[in-house]
Amino acid sequence: MGVPFHSQIRKKIKNAFNALLLFLFPTRPKHEIIPCENIRRILVIRINYRIGNILFTTPLLRALEQRFPEASMDILIGARYPSSLLKGFSTVQNVFDFPRRLLKNPIHLFRYIKQLRTPYYDLVINLNAGSASDRGATFLARGTYKLGFDTLDWSPSTHVIDNPHGMIHEALKPLYLMEAFGNSPSDFPQKMDISLSENERVAGSDELKKRLSDQGYTWNNETKIIGMFRDARFEKKISNEWWNEWYIQMKQLNPDAIFIDILSPDVTEKLSDELYFLLESNLRSLGAILSQMNVFVCGDTGPMHLASASGVPTIALFKATTPALYGTLGKNDLSLTLDDSTPEKIAEQISHHLSAL
Repeated sequence: MGVPFHSQIRKKIKNAFNALLLFLFPTRPKHEIIPCENIRRILVIRINYRIGNILFTTPLLRALEQRFPEASMDILIGARYPSSLLKGFSTVQNVFDFPRRLLKNPIHLFRYIKQLRTPYYDLVINLNAGSASDRGATFLARGTYKLGFDTLDWSPSTHVIDNPHGMIHEALKPLYLMEAFGNSPSDFPQKMDISLSENERVAGSDELKKRLSDQGYTWNNETKIIGMFRDARFEKKISNEWWNEWYIQMKQLNPDAIFIDILSPDVTEKLSDELYFLLESNLRSLGAILSQMNVFVCGDTGPMHLASASGVPTIALFKATTPALYGTLGKNDLSLTLDDSTPEKIAEQISHHLSAL
C-alpha cells in the first residue's frame, strides 16, 4: 500500500515551509561547547500530551539540576495534568502547558505567545528537533543560547548536538544534549525519577492503607502487595482474558499476596470481584501510593513509566513495541516481551523476580 495522498501533501507542505525558513533564517547552529558560567535561568521545551513522554524528560532534568545547581528551570509541556510529576525537582520554578485549543483561538494564542516571550532565559533547550511546535516555541522564547539536536530541517537553535546512533532508550536520548556542556550522558543517573520526598512516600503509605482498609482489608506489614494496570493504547493493550489467566496463576504462586487492580477512566471495573482496586486521578499522588507496593505489573503505557519513576519494582509487558526504546529503567525493574509466552510462563518469571527482590 502506498503513502496516503493527504500524507504526501502534508510532507510537501512541510518541506516547502522548511525551505522558506532556511531562506529567511540562513544561519546554521554551531557544534560548540556552550559557556556555562552565567547560566542561571533555563527553559526546557517538550510540548507533548502523553504521560510517558513527559516522564522521559526527567533524566535530563536531573542532569541539568546537577550541572547547574544554582540555576532555576521552567518547563513547557503540552497538557496540564502531568505537570505535578515535574515539581519534585528543587530547581524547577514553573511548569507551563500548551493547550491544544490555543490553535483554534487566535486571541488566546497571541496572549500565550506574549507570555512566552516575556521572560529572558540564559539557556533554552528543545528536546524534540522533529516537532514543529517545539521548534516554534524555541524560536519564540528569548534566550542567549538555544540548544537542540541537529536536523536537516530549519532549526531555531544556536547550538546543536548530533543525534545519537543506535537503539537508545527514549528517556536517555535527551541526556546526549549534556555534551554541549562538556559532559557525557554516562555522567548522570540512567533512570526516570519524579523525586518523591520522604513525606510524600509516607503519605502514599497512609493513603494505601486507608484505601485497603475501606475495602475490608486488615493490614499486615508482611503481606506482599502486587499492583496491576490493564489499560494501554491501541495494539499495546493486553486482553482481559490474558490478564485473568495470568492472575489465576500468580495467585497460585503467591497465595499470601494481595492484588490491586488500578482503575482509570477507560478501565472502570475490576477484573475479578476478589481483587482490591485503586482509582486516583492525581498522578503524583498515584506515584506516591505505587511506591509503597512490592511490585507493579502493566503493559507499555504511561502508568508503567510512572511506577518505575516512583521507585516501585516495575514489570513491563511488551506486546507491540520494543523494550530497548520504551522499557523500564529502574534497577529492580523487568521488561518482558510477550511474543509466544503464556500467562503461566510470565507469572512464573514475575514470581521468581519478586522472590529475588
